[in-house]
Formats: sequence, structure tokens, C-alpha cells
Amino acid sequence: MIISTQARTNAKVPFLYALTVLAITWSIACILFVQPENGVRYFSVVMAIPAITAIYFDKINNTRTTCFHKRMNIKALAFGILYPLLFIILSAGIAGMTGLAQSSTAQWFSWDRVITTLVTIFFNLFTVLGEEYGWRGYLLPKLTTVYGKVKAVLIIGIIWALYHAPVVYLLAKTTGMEHPLLVTVVQFGVVFLLNMPFCYCYYLSENLIPVLFIHSVWNVVNTTVLGDIYKNTQGIMQGNLLLINGEGLIGLILGLVVMLIYCLVRTQQHTE
Repeated sequence: MIISTQARTNAKVPFLYALTVLAITWSIACILFVQPENGVRYFSVVMAIPAITAIYFDKINNTRTTCFHKRMNIKALAFGILYPLLFIILSAGIAGMTGLAQSSTAQWFSWDRVITTLVTIFFNLFTVLGEEYGWRGYLLPKLTTVYGKVKAVLIIGIIWALYHAPVVYLLAKTTGMEHPLLVTVVQFGVVFLLNMPFCYCYYLSENLIPVLFIHSVWNVVNTTVLGDIYKNTQGIMQGNLLLINGEGLIGLILGLVVMLIYCLVRTQQHTE
């Protein structure tokens, strides 16, 4: 079988894109954390790098990202909102029942908290666009075309986790979290697993808007309820962030369970 030059080029572009994003992100992270206070204050600027790089790669390769062209459907949007909510609530329940975290009933609900959370989720859609336009908007369709859905999801999971790793380690070290390397390894696993529902959300409609919601809801609700491992601050549920956070040990275990259930369901569907 003869593989055309164009096909080989198409297969290389996603990896060149990923390497470019990782190189720029890691470099900026190292520069920012030369002065730790600047790293903590400005680390979120790296969220724009995937989108900016995707726009540049589209320009030099004369391609076009079409992640907003197809019509969004209710199933994708509902999944994008409900999945992170249920995951985080279940994580909080496990943390509470196992005694790993505590909270007072009064902390859980107030109209001020609800309104603030909803407004933050809305504005955060524009922040997460910097990541999602690159990962699920630009890279996922290209990898899917070349390798199919399963391999594409696995590849992006590894790349996305690598993208987070230096910033997570440097933040954990700077903010005084215990065992920063362990925090980074656990968060790496969570991000790899979390990528799967993110990609599934995109495949449901091939429109990026539901994926923006899943990312924004995750970022805002996880930090509100289970604390912020990036800044080492407590949430409604208070405890060891490495254990209780959605991007900590409970999130890792629950993510593995979700992945196992999904694989079992898919396997059963194929055998019927």
C-alpha cells in the first residue's frame, strides 16, 4: 500500500502542533516561576497557548478549524453540564462519607453562592476557549481523521496531561502543598481520564460549545466544592486536597470507575 505525501503530512501536523504547544507552555511556565509570586499570579496565561497555536497552524497550513460549524444538540449540552456536576457531587459525597473531608450544612447553599457560581461559569467559558479551541476543536478532529476515535482520544489524553504537568508541579511546590511530585502524578492521571468525557462530549455534536461548558463547569464547581489544587485553597468540603479534590485521589479512582463502566457498556453493545 502506497501512502501519499499528503497523507504523511496530515499525520505529522497534529504532532508538530502538540510539540509546539508543549514547548511554548513549558518554557513560559519556567520563566514565570523564576519569581514564584508571578507564577502563581499569571500561570493561567498558558491557557491561551493551544488556541493561538491552532490559529497559527491553520494559517501556515491553509486549513480551517470548523468546531463551531455544526449545530449543537441538547444531548451534548446536557452532558457537558451534568457530567461534571454529578462527578463532583459524587466525589464530595465519597469524601464526606469516608471522613476525608468535612463541611457544615450552611456552607452548601446560599443564593449569593449560586448566582456567583453561575456567573463565574459563564465568564469562564471564554477562558477555557483558549484550551478547548486547540485540544478538542483543532487537534481532536485531525487525530480522529488519521487514527480513528479511540487512538485519537488516548493520544490527546497523554498530550493534555503533559501540558498541565509543569504548571501543576511548580504551583504545588510554590503554594506549599505536600509531595508536589505526587500531586503532579495524580493530577496527570485525572486529566488523562477526564479527557475521555471531554472528547465524548465533542463527538456528540462536533460542536465545541458543549465542551466549553463541561470544562467551565468542572473548573468552577470543582474548586468551589472540593478546593483548588492549583492555588492550594479549600472549598466547601475541607480536607487534604490531594485526597479529596476532583483532580486528586478520589477523582482519579472515580474516573477509573467511570472509564471501566463505559468500556463494559461499549463491549456489551458490540457483542449483542
